[in-house]
This record gives sequence, structure tokens and C-alpha cells, in this order.
Amino acid sequence: MKIYVLKQNQALGFLEEPTIGNIHFTYLDGISPQSYIEGIDEEKNVSDDGLFLIFQNMFPENGQIEALKTKYEIRTTIELLLYLEDVHGSYTFLTQEDWSKHSNPMDEEHTNYVYSEIRDEVLANNYTFPNILEHALNIPLEKRFPGATTSGRVIGLSGFQYKFSIAKEDTKKELCISKDGRSYYFMKPYSKHHTTFMPHDKERLYIPYLLINEHLFMTLARDLGFDVPYNAIIKDGEDYHYVIKRYDRYKNEKFDHVEFATLLGYNSNTKYDATVQEILKKADEYIGKEGVEELLLFFYFSTLIGHGDLHAKNISLIHASNEIGETNREISPYYDISTTHIYRGLKDREIGLALLGRKSKIKKEYFLQLAKKHELRVKDFEAKMKDITDNFVKLFPRLIAALPASILELPYQKKYGAHAPLKSILDKYYLERKKYIKQYIDDTWIKEDVHDIF
Repeated sequence: MKIYVLKQNQALGFLEEPTIGNIHFTYLDGISPQSYIEGIDEEKNVSDDGLFLIFQNMFPENGQIEALKTKYEIRTTIELLLYLEDVHGSYTFLTQEDWSKHSNPMDEEHTNYVYSEIRDEVLANNYTFPNILEHALNIPLEKRFPGATTSGRVIGLSGFQYKFSIAKEDTKKELCISKDGRSYYFMKPYSKHHTTFMPHDKERLYIPYLLINEHLFMTLARDLGFDVPYNAIIKDGEDYHYVIKRYDRYKNEKFDHVEFATLLGYNSNTKYDATVQEILKKADEYIGKEGVEELLLFFYFSTLIGHGDLHAKNISLIHASNEIGETNREISPYYDISTTHIYRGLKDREIGLALLGRKSKIKKEYFLQLAKKHELRVKDFEAKMKDITDNFVKLFPRLIAALPASILELPYQKKYGAHAPLKSILDKYYLERKKYIKQYIDDTWIKEDVHDIF
């Protein structure tokens, strides 16, 4: 069986799997090495260790692969690619039969765009917080809450998060499954399994209101100057789903991007093994000092908020244009930003990626050390760190105050038979982060007493 791999609607080559786990990729005649896929560098390539990493990292997690195998009676690894709904960038996978019927890309209308020129329009992130949708939720129940993603031990938060493509019809005021297969939005539904408090089930993480959490911290990142896409929440029963705009789609065109996990040789199982230093070193090859400084500031912001789930699949580089042979990259908009510090069992680290060998108790000096190593202006960088800190302290209470009572009063189970309103959990979190800043970052950067409450 051959699976043809298309990028920007142009076939680059085909995959074969002579025996399970032994996978070949061959480029078609006439394909320039400039258009070769990340990590697949020869005209003929062989992997004895499963699917090539760039394709492997497209697979969803949390049992969804096993569900696909069962549903479609899939027997080879490469066949899975045919059933991926939310493929990164511009990749398409076709059987040999479908490829033979595929139209010539030269026959189709195609417009080239420079990403930096359309970035703001793509992101469309000038929403007012909280952005609570009142659209009709016309998405089947089994799509929102599939059985395959309800249980199982997870690592961090990303191990069970599930997403799928949707259409956001503002004229009709509805969220639905796209009828033409084109989608500019993802939905992340909340997990009923992990929002149910079970004190005697030690394998179950209790993670309520995760999508409110993500909407809050994505907005905070935006307000601190980081690029994030439009996002919103919508109520469904006792919790909220999350809607986010795709940053790799624009007017029927697609932009390719590659995660740092793939660039560094990590997969879904090892994505937390990458280090901040590795990412900065790799980034320096593509985006130079200005981009490295932005990434290091984002790592500081992540430490500040307690983004313990940050891993190497959370950060990527997007192609500077949608041309097939584009080699220039820039930092992709940021996504999957939340804090783990409001959840029991997930408070042991400030950041998911090790920074100078640490994931907790990370000091200001560590960031300054990395800034110096990458030949950044250390005093300027420290001033930017302080700016982020000052704005976090100032803006976080304002965002919480903007939330309606219906969210602030949501019950957060603390122990069997006892709960607290979500607002008290967020208040406590805020005080703990200010205490962290005083203890590990700079005690002169927090003027008010850490026991003050907003």
C-alpha cells in the first residue's frame, strides 16, 4: 500500500510499510531538496522505528489512535494518516487510488501570502474578556464527549485534552461540524471524567474548569504582548468548552509549521524531556536574537504563571509564507497556555520544560544567565522581565474581576462534601504567585504585602 504525502496540494512523495514499523518514504521525481520535509532528508528514506517523527507528532493522544484503529480496522501505521481530521499546516494524505484522481495543483487557484503581513487578521484576537459565546451548540454529544477519551492515567494536562475541527457560524449563531471539510476553528471540550471529583480514585486527576483556565491565561498572554489566536468559551452543562481559531489557515490557504519537538527529535511520549536551552539553541538557527529573546521571555512568563504543562509540542515555528519551498521561519502564535497551580497533584513544577536542570524554584538569575549566553542585552532583558511581572500583578486581578458571578461562584471540590467557589481558588493562586516572585525572582518587584488580597 502507498500513501501519498501532499504539501500545499503538491505531492512530494509516498509512504510504504513493507512490515509493521518498517516505513519507507520516497520523494517523487523532480522534487527539489529545498522542498524536502523536516527530518526526511534523502531521496529514499527508511525508518525501522515507526513513522517519521513529523508525521508521528500529528497523531492525537489519549486513546484516540486506538479508537481509530478499531473503528476503521487499521492494520498498518501509515494508514492512520488517512483518518486524521486536524492535520498540521498544509499536509494531506491520499491513497494511491485517490491520488490518481487528484487534480493538478496548477489547475487550482492559489494565492501566496506573507504570514507577517496577515498575522493580525489571522489571529483576530481583539475580543473582550471574557469571551463567552452564546451560539447554539449543534455538535453531536458523542463528538463532544467520546468514550475513548474519558479515562486513563495522564501526564500533565495535554495527555487527555481532545480537540476537533468545527465551524463557527456567526450569522446563524451556531457552532457545528463543517459541512465542506474546511474549518478555521478547533473546539476543546471539557472532560467529564476529569471534572468529576473522586477522592478514592488515586488514578484520576481532578481538573475542573480547565478551559476557563486556558481562556484566562491565553488572554493574559495576549495582554502582555504575546501573539495568541482568538479564543472563547461556551457553557455546556456544569462546565465550559473552549473554541480557538486556527493560526495556520487564511482564506482557504494553509501555512506549514513545525513543533520544536519534531525539530529536536522528541515525540509525544518524550515531549517533556526537552530543555529550554535546547529550544533556544535550535531557535537561534532560524529566528535570530530577537526571536530567541521573545522565546526566553515567554519561558519567563510561563514560569511566572506556573505553566507546568509547557512542553516541546506547545511551541512551534511557522513558515514565513505559504509557498511550497519556503525555508524562512518565525515564531508561531502561542497556544495551550494555562496554569497547573490550581490543581492538586500538578503543583510540583513551575514549567514543564527543564531550565538549567530545574522545573521548580527557578530564579531570575537563571534567565539572565541564558540571556547572556545568547548575547542579549542583559539589563534590557531584565527590564522586560520586570515589565511582564508588573503587568501580571496588575492585570490578573482585573481579568478575574471581569468574570461573571456565574463563573466565579462555580464550585471547586476541595474534599469530599466540601467545596469552595472558583474565585477563592484564583485568589489563593494569585497570592501564591506573588509570594513566588518575592522569594525566587526579585523581592523588590512586589511592593504590596503578599498577604494582601485583591
